[in-house]
Amino acid sequence: MAKATRKIPVRGVLWVNAYAVLARAVEEGVAYGWNRAHKHTPTPPPEAVQQAIEDAVMSEVSVWFSFDDPD
Repeated sequence: MAKATRKIPVRGVLWVNAYAVLARAVEEGVAYGWNRAHKHTPTPPPEAVQQAIEDAVMSEVSVWFSFDDPD
């Protein structure tokens, strides 16, 4: 017979390694942007590659981080 689970409160502080999270977001964004730039052509112009990577990185970063709107 399975033992009943019980919720146990946990107290303390949870620290997030923001650098690691940001690094992962940038890595995934670069990879996605590179693939996106090459989706329809094997040799996209450098400007298209750069823009696709920039867009993908910022999109991925905004998934993991929230930014306050300036007043």
